[in-house]
Amino acid sequence: MSNPNSKTEIKPHISPLSPALKRLDKLVGDWTTEISYPSDPSTIIHGRTTFEWLGNGFLVQRSEVERPEFPKGIALIGGEDATDIYPMHYFDSRGVARLYQMTLNDGVWKIWRDDPVFSQRTIGTFSDDGNTITCSLEKSGDGKHWEHDFDQTYRKVK
Repeated sequence: MSNPNSKTEIKPHISPLSPALKRLDKLVGDWTTEISYPSDPSTIIHGRTTFEWLGNGFLVQRSEVERPEFPKGIALIGGEDATDIYPMHYFDSRGVARLYQMTLNDGVWKIWRDDPVFSQRTIGTFSDDGNTITCSLEKSGDGKHWEHDFDQTYRKVK
């Protein structure tokens, strides 16, 4: 019989990351963000984003912006069965939940969502040192006609 006063440490089983998930390591860390809209490029909206591993092959993204009209968001990316296209489950403080797809290859980060009412796509390019990601975001109300929504820059803090 075991001693009820003894403490047993439970350690999660963490498998080595697959090569597909290992590519996401370049996102891991703390980032500052800057958002600018084409209608007013002189106004910069600041925020921050963190990426960290959660257990067996899930990457968690947490983001917030320094303006109350922007939602705080969290995304769960990947999974042990992820290959070259990662599922990205997004949730935010407005109660919005969306499923995106994502790739990260050769210094290009793509995120997209095809929906007949509201489609979105993001293309981000990493700097040579991997410490800056420059993104352009687009939206569409019908999946056919796209408009530039805003630009976002990520700068790695650590």
